[in-house]
Amino acid sequence: MGNMDNYFDTSSRVAMSRAGELCIVAGADYIAALKAAPAIANLGHASMIALNLADPLPDEALLNKRILVIEVDPNDAASLRRLRDIRESYGDLKIIAAMARASVSLVRTLVRQGICDVAELPFKPEELAAQILDASSLDLEAINALPLCPLILAIRSVGGSGSTSVLTHLAAELADLSKSGPGVCLVDLDLQGGEAAAYAGVPAPVTVGALIEAGERLDDELISSAILETRHGFSLIAAPEAIMPLDAVNNEQIEAVLTSLRRRFSYGLVDLPANWTNWSLSMATSADRILVVADSSIASLKQARRRIDLLETIGVNRDSNFQFPMNRAFFDGTDVQPAVDALLGDRPA
Repeated sequence: MGNMDNYFDTSSRVAMSRAGELCIVAGADYIAALKAAPAIANLGHASMIALNLADPLPDEALLNKRILVIEVDPNDAASLRRLRDIRESYGDLKIIAAMARASVSLVRTLVRQGICDVAELPFKPEELAAQILDASSLDLEAINALPLCPLILAIRSVGGSGSTSVLTHLAAELADLSKSGPGVCLVDLDLQGGEAAAYAGVPAPVTVGALIEAGERLDDELISSAILETRHGFSLIAAPEAIMPLDAVNNEQIEAVLTSLRRRFSYGLVDLPANWTNWSLSMATSADRILVVADSSIASLKQARRRIDLLETIGVNRDSNFQFPMNRAFFDGTDVQPAVDALLGDRPA
């Protein structure tokens, strides 16, 4: 068996670091040829856009992308201007410039100016796949050296308090505020009733359940397959379709998944289950913010206060870690201040 027959064995040295984070921009004929190439299909989902050399990219084309393959004509001023604008606007983007008959001096110039690599036109799919994998490997090394992004948890006071709704709206708002950054990822860890994917309107062929069950076999390719891109600008990993026992999960599994994600995004948001477990309590101690979502009903406020008391007993600081979204309080004419005072006020002697 020749090298090309087993080129993609064992993830082909390094699989694409995250599905959906590759964008290829070129003329229509080049794109049509690549769509039919198994070597490119084996990399995972790639966004392919047919554009003329001078056409600007749509605003959403590079959202959450880490590798861009783009056709460039060094003799076309508009093409070079498009490449320059992309480099200036997306400093962390790995760019592979695709061009015909590139001279050695031109390649050296482009590399000095921050281009990751130069691909030959017309594309040779196997060679292009190797270049993309090399860029992905460099990207992964850089990501593994990054600090962890802020982690925000949402817990509900009672069922129906709206924690998922609050969290999905927050994810969309954060994504809008950090368009030029790595993006926002919401992880639905409500393993027995999570509905974040339905709220965002995206199908979930791979869920967080598969990542948890992978254990030591968890790798970047599997995580990539579970990351969904929503039309609201944020990424999402969905809860399992079937109910998953909470005690089937341990701290190490959850930490492995979240650590990988927190090195890739600007913000990590987590929707927690209603019932507390060792692993969810452990997450609370390491979270940057905990949103205790309640409404103004007595039952909701009472349960919210109980959750705050529980988390304080394990060392979570109320003053620096908690925030208290009061859901629906302003839509029914209710004065929210007494409810907030009741939730945050001093304990009785």
